Amino acid sequence: MKPSVISADVLFEDHRGKLKWQWVAGLGASERRFDEVAVREARSGADLVGYLNYIHPYRVQILGPREVAYLTNSTPEDCARRIARIVTLEPPVLVLADGQVAPDALLSMCERAQIPMFATELHQLITGWQSAHAAA
Repeated sequence: MKPSVISADVLFEDHRGKLKWQWVAGLGASERRFDEVAVREARSGADLVGYLNYIHPYRVQILGPREVAYLTNSTPEDCARRIARIVTLEPPVLVLADGQVAPDALLSMCERAQIPMFATELHQLITGWQSAHAAA
């Protein structure tokens, strides 16, 4: 039986070794959880994780090079709006992949909104996370 409640802390610890990630923001939000309905209705790990997408709320939002570029390559007003909009997705966790560095505005938003953010050097994080999630 799959768990119906998964906290950021449990996710981090369960996959720390395989995904080699560090907790870089939102340290005070270790009990932040996946939406229980999203977990219950998920058919696989792919339903709970994906690259930044405003259409799919309640899942781990991964930020690779394209996503970080989207958040940072525009007018200051557009960049601020794009980052602020992430809060509406109610992600349990944000993950910086491919060795990306978080823009200061994103780090600040995570701290204010109490959204945990992990960072990893790994490429193809979705595949790695799905493999680790399947093994859990």
